[in-house]
Amino acid sequence: MSLLSLSNEVLICYIFSLDTISISDLQSLMVSCRPLYNIIRESDELWRLKFIKRWGNFLSQTPNSYENVWFEWTTMRLKKAKEVQKAVQNMSSVAYPLGQSPLIVINKLIAGSYPIPEYVQNELEEIVYDKKIRENKTTLHYARDVLVKVRISILDKKWRDFMAQPESQKSLFEGVALISQWSTLELGEEQTCLKDLESSIEKITDRVKQLLELEVGKVSCASTDERKKKNLKILDSINQVMFNELGFKKLPHFYTSDYNLYCNFQQAFETKEGCPAVLCAIYQEVARKMGIVCEAVYCAQSWFSDNVMNRPKLFLRWKDSTGSEEDSIYIDVFLGGYLNQSSLYPSLRKQPAASVDSVLFNMLGVLTRFMWNQYDEFGLEMMRDNLSFYVRLQCSMSPQNPNVITFYAEHCIGLGIQLDDAIQLLQNYFQSPEYKPFIGGLFSRSPSKMLEECISKLNEQKAEIAAAKTVHHRPSSLKFSVGLVVMCNYKKWGRNFKKPCVIVSWNVKFQESIVWKSKVTSVYDYSDNEEVDEDKVCSRTKKVIPSQDQPHYHILMVDDSDEDNSQFQLNVPEETLELLPAAVPIKHNKIWFHFERFDGRRYFPNAEKRAQFPEDEAITLSLIG
Repeated sequence: MSLLSLSNEVLICYIFSLDTISISDLQSLMVSCRPLYNIIRESDELWRLKFIKRWGNFLSQTPNSYENVWFEWTTMRLKKAKEVQKAVQNMSSVAYPLGQSPLIVINKLIAGSYPIPEYVQNELEEIVYDKKIRENKTTLHYARDVLVKVRISILDKKWRDFMAQPESQKSLFEGVALISQWSTLELGEEQTCLKDLESSIEKITDRVKQLLELEVGKVSCASTDERKKKNLKILDSINQVMFNELGFKKLPHFYTSDYNLYCNFQQAFETKEGCPAVLCAIYQEVARKMGIVCEAVYCAQSWFSDNVMNRPKLFLRWKDSTGSEEDSIYIDVFLGGYLNQSSLYPSLRKQPAASVDSVLFNMLGVLTRFMWNQYDEFGLEMMRDNLSFYVRLQCSMSPQNPNVITFYAEHCIGLGIQLDDAIQLLQNYFQSPEYKPFIGGLFSRSPSKMLEECISKLNEQKAEIAAAKTVHHRPSSLKFSVGLVVMCNYKKWGRNFKKPCVIVSWNVKFQESIVWKSKVTSVYDYSDNEEVDEDKVCSRTKKVIPSQDQPHYHILMVDDSDEDNSQFQLNVPEETLELLPAAVPIKHNKIWFHFERFDGRRYFPNAEKRAQFPEDEAITLSLIG
């Protein structure tokens, strides 16, 4: 029986709509004959069902003007999915051995308006959680890296649109939500979701309305006093729900392990703990939905400090539109939202309302100061690395602030990351219609100088990528091979140590490298009170090594005797290494730049590494038996 003998309604509603008929099946039917092509192509409802079945109601926010084009959306989505998969699979060949996805590839992927960038983000999220892809750790690394950079690009645009709004139209709730989304960029599908935040606000608002139904639901509010009493009752009900029933409270002082909680909006709803801006944003948004406008206001007097980096305390203020300044009510979200009369805060009566921008910058300032102090005082490299991440957010919030942009560029140069992003920010700064010549102080770095340094550093990295494509043929005298887990012997604090490490590459003799430190047998060979000078350590190392002509190996090693499990990229001589009888996994962040997986005996090199060291695989297998 021919399909064409059936009516269009039967074909569409009872056959093609079946879950077992995939989008690719429909495409195959369409190319099989012209009549089927027309029937399937013109059924918008069929394509809508298939789209939602495959990707969910992703286009729920699409404007009405885009109706009746589900075939186009589906075709576009499939095309973009193939582009994303191809880009991720080819990323290692483009970025090896640095492990950083080039911005030019990201920009090409997301070129276009909504929903193209969102398509790409959604597709990457699926790739990151695909079981088959997760088996190849190199591909997984680049999928995650591209996902973070796509999210940064999407949020960067949202921030620019948000900051361009007039102050009267800005919402503290939206601003804090954007910061929270930024702080969870690297959490895969667990990134802060605006819909979830809005749903949580609605639940609080609904509960407030329930409390008010019996007490003020029948109040006529004909007089001014009655309106004021009703508004005070609403505020009191918000306090009751937020602080008594739900138990919202001040976030304790954050530590190195939980600093991200300071700006994680979604986490605040789960733990019922938040920083000043988060608690005020929740309270203010619920009040707004109840028809009450509360403005933020800072008090800089020392006895009102919130004790977080000695920042001024943040209050909410409600002004009775028919009353005087003395009738204002101050809401302290850190003290259970008590409604305090203006007489308790005489210094605040003439204090202007804090702008949304100032609250957000203050919130971010607390976080970045904490990170900088942690790095400056304790030398925690994690804080230094994450600091650049939040300084990048400041660039999105202040794209024309040369001090912020150059500070970010300086971090990028120091860490050797995101250089193309820093270059783009600096170029946008110079090309902006609002550009003004930079006038810096004695110690200021000019944007033009930083641009030159970024370009120079990026060219160095491109040269490193090109050099990594050179094939290394093994000399017969070479003892070890790429992918082997070996033991490294070194000295620290005057004592001998042995730590397992993985071999990433080798040279037939010593070659100086900035990235791969040459702090070999004298790595940390200094007393506890001695200040370390990198140049001196490297120089001392050269004197310790008997012969610079012996083979040297680039290794990744984790020193778990340090409090923060320090990670190292070292250039060591062959004599410091010995083969381990049983391999162990090395928990180094850069492992997957070079290897696809750990099979229990050795690390299996990715395609680029195998092409660079084509003869090492056979040696590795012979050594591990």
